[in-house]
Amino acid sequence: MIRKKLCRLTACALAFGMLLPTAPVLASSPEFSRTEEEWNRLRDNRMEYGEIEGLVQEYNVTVQSNQYNYRKFREDYGDTNAEVAEAYYDLAMDYLDMLSGGDDAGSLMQDLNLQIQADNLRAKADDTLEDSKIYLLTYEQAEKNIVATAQAGFINYYKLLLQKQQEEAALADAEENLNYAALRRNAGTVTDLEVLNAQEARQTAADQLAQTERSIRSQQESLNVLLGWKHDDRPEMGDLPAVEESRIAGMDPAADLPAALENNYTLRINRRKLANARNGLTKENLETTIANNERKVGNSLNSAYRSVLTAQLRLQQARAALALAQQNLGVASGKLSAGMVTQREYNTAARAQENAQFSVRSAELTLFTAMENYDWAVKGLAAAE
Repeated sequence: MIRKKLCRLTACALAFGMLLPTAPVLASSPEFSRTEEEWNRLRDNRMEYGEIEGLVQEYNVTVQSNQYNYRKFREDYGDTNAEVAEAYYDLAMDYLDMLSGGDDAGSLMQDLNLQIQADNLRAKADDTLEDSKIYLLTYEQAEKNIVATAQAGFINYYKLLLQKQQEEAALADAEENLNYAALRRNAGTVTDLEVLNAQEARQTAADQLAQTERSIRSQQESLNVLLGWKHDDRPEMGDLPAVEESRIAGMDPAADLPAALENNYTLRINRRKLANARNGLTKENLETTIANNERKVGNSLNSAYRSVLTAQLRLQQARAALALAQQNLGVASGKLSAGMVTQREYNTAARAQENAQFSVRSAELTLFTAMENYDWAVKGLAAAE
């Protein structure tokens, strides 16, 4: 009996920590919980941004473990705070039942340890704020954070692909410069030092490209683990959704604050603890904590909104720079046809336009990220501590 309760108590204590369960084989939900079409989308070998939440719910190892621990908690401790407290009292009585009453040194030491543990458990029973709802909210918060992390990783995967394209262009540029330096050295117009510098620049560009390729593989592996694939799988990657800038007009931190406060998981957990608190000092501390949480949620929401506006401005600036680069390339094209500039000078204008295009796409991804972060702040993940 005591062994069973000790195991239950250990599982309860570990429930809020990071667990390392074995890899899941089946989905978390029963077959009837989704349509056949939904299951087919989740089970194909294609990773879609819009499917991330479903993949996390069904196949993420931590989420599956938390679902098991939640069911186990309810089975072992019940739902209410009173039931949890009673379980601690029962365990304390089990320790007291094990007192030997012997007067030898070994028995006295053992009884003292049992008495201390029983006293600690009775104190914990008096002070515990736990109930099944708090566990459920904690696990839901963990799940939503995993979804947000996977979404950020998906966006970062495409940022890395864009970075790879830029670095491939930079490598091609470095190789062209190296060839040009070699030609000029052969013509006697530059020294070996300029060629060596060009070789070094070419090697640096190649090294940067190789590092980005490693980062892409690492990001893919992280997404695989989060979403239910094996780390070395290579699922097809779906496209990112388009950036809907029109949504920004509907963002209003003042209007969205009530929803952000109501949805915030940290606040909901602390309010639940306050409802369970019996000690006056504990109640006062929780009331202070909750007031601080509310202020920080408001600050987080405002900060997320400012990030959206900053990202939008940078996108507008990048688009203006692209328009200028396209205009300059058009001028360079006309001059090249008229023999007024060299091919190398035209290539410089073409590369400037290409870099401006990269900057626009990068700014779009940054804005998309900022908008997603704002949405998550409203949906319950605004930083409250």
